[in-house]
Amino acid sequence: MSLLKKIKSKIKLNLFLSSLNSLYRNYFEVRRSKFGFICKTAKVRYPILIKGIENVYLHDNTHILGYSKLITTKAKFTMKKNSGSAEGLTIITGTHPQVIGEFFMEGASKDHQIAKDILVEEDVWLGTNVTLLAGVKIGRGSIIGSGSVCRNSVPPYAIATGNPAKVVGFKFSPKEVIIHESLLYPENERLSSEYLQKNYEQYFLNKIKEIKNYIN
Repeated sequence: MSLLKKIKSKIKLNLFLSSLNSLYRNYFEVRRSKFGFICKTAKVRYPILIKGIENVYLHDNTHILGYSKLITTKAKFTMKKNSGSAEGLTIITGTHPQVIGEFFMEGASKDHQIAKDILVEEDVWLGTNVTLLAGVKIGRGSIIGSGSVCRNSVPPYAIATGNPAKVVGFKFSPKEVIIHESLLYPENERLSSEYLQKNYEQYFLNKIKEIKNYIN
């Protein structure tokens, strides 16, 4: 191939890629406008499946990586600032109840649901392939291990893993959380030492044997 043909070929390729990027940007901008709320600094990676995009609220500096599924047709999913998930997040805000005298698929086809909001608070990390089910609240600063299924809420700064996910530890001690939050949050937004200590005892100190058995 002559030098001139190589140059023309490269120009055509660059024009094609530029047009493709423009199409993608326009598509993403249209999609972003459909969210219930999405901050300018929030990032959503594709491919992603969202049913009920108008019920998804993503705040400052949040991100959801690709191959995730958000099924939020009847209730809200909110992710607060500085939280994020790895690939494969699944959010399901509803469940189809079984009704006496009715085949299950009849109710499902009518989209009868018991739906509850899902909330991920600030500074949370959700590992790969985490699932959050209806009504769950993930407390500030928590870490949810890869492959976990959260059927119940998780307290702030906890480390939870498994199916069903259980608290197996805490990221910081209550005293460390106090120092941590004094550097990051205004005083009126900080968690109290009494609340932190109560959670630490309830979910960790009083359940050390149970946690060891669960991990083993």
